[in-house]
Amino acid sequence: MRSEAMADWGRRLLKRIFAEVSSGGGLRRSNSEGLKVRGFAETANMAKAPTVKLANGAEMPVIGLGTWKSPRGKTGDAVRAAIKAGYRMIDTANDYGNEDEVGDAIKDMIDEGVVKREELFIQCKLWNTNHRKDHVKPDLMATLKDLKLDYVDSFAVHWPQACPATGEAPALGADGIDPKPRDQPTMFPLEADGMYACDYDCHFMEAYHAIEDLVDEGLVRGAAISNFNARQVHEVLENFKKHPPVVLQNECHPYFQQKDIVDVCNNNGIVFQSYSPLGSGDRPWARKPGEVELLDDPRLQEIATAKGKSVAQVVLRWHMDRGITAVPKSITPSRIATNIDVFDFTLSLEEMKLFDKLNQARRFLMWDPTSLHPDYPFRDDLPFGYKTAQPLKVAARASK
Repeated sequence: MRSEAMADWGRRLLKRIFAEVSSGGGLRRSNSEGLKVRGFAETANMAKAPTVKLANGAEMPVIGLGTWKSPRGKTGDAVRAAIKAGYRMIDTANDYGNEDEVGDAIKDMIDEGVVKREELFIQCKLWNTNHRKDHVKPDLMATLKDLKLDYVDSFAVHWPQACPATGEAPALGADGIDPKPRDQPTMFPLEADGMYACDYDCHFMEAYHAIEDLVDEGLVRGAAISNFNARQVHEVLENFKKHPPVVLQNECHPYFQQKDIVDVCNNNGIVFQSYSPLGSGDRPWARKPGEVELLDDPRLQEIATAKGKSVAQVVLRWHMDRGITAVPKSITPSRIATNIDVFDFTLSLEEMKLFDKLNQARRFLMWDPTSLHPDYPFRDDLPFGYKTAQPLKVAARASK
């Protein structure tokens, strides 16, 4: 019964969210055409992306800057460029190894008067090593220290599986992101056989309930989840105590459109957010032989030429017209600026149908060395007879 009630609540909430348009901006939904925007500022140093209202009443920009795989020494400048270009949403995580640079850049922009803290939406994530109830708050407090903030707007369970993890003590950003034996400080502990350590007795709801407590403390504005499959999303919806998830962040792009789980989110009041929204050009080994990289797809190039836009802009607009949000990553100021400049055009019904033909329902990010844990989310995508590989061997193969 609770699942049915949540679904009804979600449908009513999403209908209200996309029907509301404030005088200063916002979003509205037009039949099946996705998100329509108006009223957003185009002036320098002002927010360029409209916002969507989350289940907790907070406003989240529909496009944010992703920082996964942004190298140290360049992440801070990327965040500064993004905020100056009008971004007001920054997505980060302690296992990215660059969260302190994100914090330095945010502080600089606030100190310089470019933006106020209350104008920003900052999202961070709970790492897999810290799913135990007593380890969740230390994880967040270390992140707040790195970000130089008093609270975050969204705190997501990064992955449902407590792997890599030992369950013995929290592992924080200062412990490093290089895989090491479990008796050494690291966010990626290894067993003696080279496999990731797993906390088999920990379930993701323990972590989620602890995040709900942090919402009550005022350290977190919204509880969220990431890399969860549809069954796991339903499990959260059926077992949360007080605060339902406001965001689900999963891989999504035209080659992997996630139609089923987007529907689950829409029917339950969760805003779907795409990571790797422009595909994964840095994972050539993940593509099938002869498969073109997403941004080089001639069908998308034809649309981009007709629109006078880049392929990346057309793909991001496709996300908006589907009614979902995105966090594209870039460290190049010009691309950061163009990635948010997608609100002066829409895609036609025929163009949206062309995107339907691109879907291959195949994810690029599997992170299969963590499939030892029973809460690993992508088991249905593993090939028949798959045997979990050592993470260092997988990394070596991927680097070739």
